[in-house]
Amino acid sequence: MIPLITITGTESTGKTELAEKLAAHYKTVFIPDYSRLYIEQMNRQYNELDVIQIAKGLIEEENKMIRSAHPILFSDNDLINIKIWLQYYKWHVPDWLEEEIVKRKNNLHLLCDIDIEWIADEQRKNENDRIEVFELFQHELGFVKANYKIISGKNDTRTEKAIQAIDQFLLLLK
Repeated sequence: MIPLITITGTESTGKTELAEKLAAHYKTVFIPDYSRLYIEQMNRQYNELDVIQIAKGLIEEENKMIRSAHPILFSDNDLINIKIWLQYYKWHVPDWLEEEIVKRKNNLHLLCDIDIEWIADEQRKNENDRIEVFELFQHELGFVKANYKIISGKNDTRTEKAIQAIDQFLLLLK
């Protein structure tokens, strides 16, 4: 089975940039943030049903990519992120989503710290709730007993710390 490593965390913490750098470093690919792709195609505000569709689309993308011949796979989103999104907006978290989170437990989560500057864009909404949302991620990752490391620092420091965490993880697989 291909190791699946998720880059996760609150908005504007450099997840996509980090996923791109890690995929290049390990000469592999990453699953782009399906929620961004989904929302960019909409001409209205997303709602609870959209978030559920995003979860289903993410599962499909993971299933396609996991069957690839790559030595390692990175994901720029995961179902824990979807669950937190639903909880944050006080929307219903379906039982099937909870079950999929446990069933599809990723090998390693890199939780991006909130120690970098917020960069606004049309999809980001939680600039003032970064600490609260970060704590939700820590709670949920702990709740499902996920293997996770908090990745902090700016630019190359963040990337270097992520590479160290991944290399340590890969050594344990051998």
